[in-house]
Amino acid sequence: MNGGSRNNEDSKAEEGEGSGGWASTFLKIAGAVAATAAVASTIYNVAKQAEAGAAPFGGQQPLHNHHYHQEEVILKVDGSLLRGSNSAGCGGFLSSASEKWICGFAQRLNPDLREDETEKESIFRGLVWVKEKGKKKVVVKTDNRGIENLVNSGRRCNDSVICEIRDLLNSDEWEASLSWISGVENAVADRLAHKAHSQISYDLEEIKDPPQNCLMHLK
Repeated sequence: MNGGSRNNEDSKAEEGEGSGGWASTFLKIAGAVAATAAVASTIYNVAKQAEAGAAPFGGQQPLHNHHYHQEEVILKVDGSLLRGSNSAGCGGFLSSASEKWICGFAQRLNPDLREDETEKESIFRGLVWVKEKGKKKVVVKTDNRGIENLVNSGRRCNDSVICEIRDLLNSDEWEASLSWISGVENAVADRLAHKAHSQISYDLEEIKDPPQNCLMHLK
């Protein structure tokens, strides 16, 4: 092999290496661009899912406190005891935050209860009634200041109904509180509690429309 032939072969080899190096560089750049595009697409899709409230990974929804997205309702309750008739009952009604009637209830109780016990029963049974309706924010109002103070004091108490009321108010399933109002402000609940005396059954009666004797006390 002469010198001219060797020079030609070396020249071709160099051209081949040059072409191979360029192709390799091109593939690397193309791969990097594709990877960047894939990452950007993933980030975009995750962001869109988050906006829509969808779970981005694993099918698990992000945790939200849905209590804050529901309208607050007000529950006014009262107990009633007719000593001469040996009859006890409780009642109350649910209203919007602007105190517009939603619905009410009345329930006959054990006639052996004391007056303050009918008041406790009205709070307890009212809370259970509202909770079963799926409400998530409720303010309960009673005109019995002593019971309101006892419930909210947090003091140790052996009264089973008081303990049950506290358990309901402190449940993680909703936001609930108990506050005091005057008897005048609680006139509708008082009338509903008196309605319970005419019931035959001891089951809770739900009242869709306000009784006639309550209308003048409603907003």
